[in-house]
Amino acid sequence: MEFMEDKLESVMVVGLRGRMDSNTSRMVEERLITLIDGGESRMVVDCAQLDYISSAGLRVFLMAAKRVTQNKGKLVLSTLNNDIQQVFDLTGFSSIFHICPSREEAINTHQKGA
Repeated sequence: MEFMEDKLESVMVVGLRGRMDSNTSRMVEERLITLIDGGESRMVVDCAQLDYISSAGLRVFLMAAKRVTQNKGKLVLSTLNNDIQQVFDLTGFSSIFHICPSREEAINTHQKGA
């Protein structure tokens, strides 16, 4: 699992590359918690290069979204491939998360204050 972090104005964009499974989810969780606890409350998780997500990965996203919301912020997911979008749809997570088709749209969601 690789992370790419990019701060664009007031939005922290975290790109994920690889597989988010029971072996790698803890690493993702620790990194997201560090960012959130460090004051990042406007976040985009770019999933364009995320190849796979397990239930452990879904739990990490749910935890991160709750933590960001507690800090009066918002977590937006972007660029889910078809397989990952299907996992979100089948589990009902599509209705829980704000998901944008592109990274740019996700960033604009924060900049518009939506």
